[in-house]
Amino acid sequence: MTGQPESVRSYQRVFRPDRRIYSIDGKPLPVPGGVPLRWLAYATGTLIASIAVPAATTTVAMFGAAVALAAGLAVGGRAAAIVAAGVVFAGVEALAFVVGALDWPLRLVILPAAVATLATQKTPDGRSAERFAVSWIALRLAPRRRSLGRSLLVAGRGHSVAADVWFAPDEHSPTLRRGRVKGPSVVRFAAPVEEINRRRPGKRTVRRLGWHRRRGGVTSKVTLGTGEVMEVRP
Repeated sequence: MTGQPESVRSYQRVFRPDRRIYSIDGKPLPVPGGVPLRWLAYATGTLIASIAVPAATTTVAMFGAAVALAAGLAVGGRAAAIVAAGVVFAGVEALAFVVGALDWPLRLVILPAAVATLATQKTPDGRSAERFAVSWIALRLAPRRRSLGRSLLVAGRGHSVAADVWFAPDEHSPTLRRGRVKGPSVVRFAAPVEEINRRRPGKRTVRRLGWHRRRGGVTSKVTLGTGEVMEVRP
C-alpha cells in the first residue's frame, strides 16, 4: 500500500483486487508491491508458447486456425470464420519464425517477462488484457448489424429485393373501404355514415356521407341479426 493517489478506471479493481505474492517461506520478495498471480500466469503461458510454437509450428497453427474457425462461425458467419482461420494460421507461422530466430535468453526469459508486464499493467477500458482482446476480436469478426441471426447491409448501400408485398387494410384505416359483413354482429364506424333504406329483407347498405342526396338515416353503429348482410360502399 502506498500513500499516493491512484486513478481507478474500473470498479473491478476495487471489488476484485489483484492477488499478489509478497513472500515465500517467510522471506519477502525483492519486488515492490509483490508479484501478481496474473503476472505469473502470463509469463508461464508465454514461456510455454515460446517453446511449443517453434517446436510444432504446423500443429499449433492448425489448432489455432480450428479454434478461430469455430469462433468465427459463432460470431460472424462463414466469411468471418474463413478470414479468422487464415489470419490465425498465417500469424502463428510468422510468430514461430520470429520466436525461433531469438536466442534462448530472449525467448525464455526476456520475452515472457515483457509480455507478462505489459499485459498486467495495461487495462484498456478497465478490463484485463485477455478480456479486452476477446471483445475486440469478436467485434471485428461480427457484422455491423444483425437481424434474425443474419448480417445486414452496410448503411447507405442500396439493395433490391425481388418480392411481392401484400397488404390489406383493417378496421384502423382512416378511410371507409368497400366490404361486406354478415351477422350476427355489431358494426361501429369511426365517422357517421348513411344507412340506405332498402326493401330487400336481410340486406342492408351503408355509404359515407357526401354531397349526394340522402336516401336513408345517419348512424355510427349498425346491428345485424342472424343471417343479415351489410354491404359497405365508400
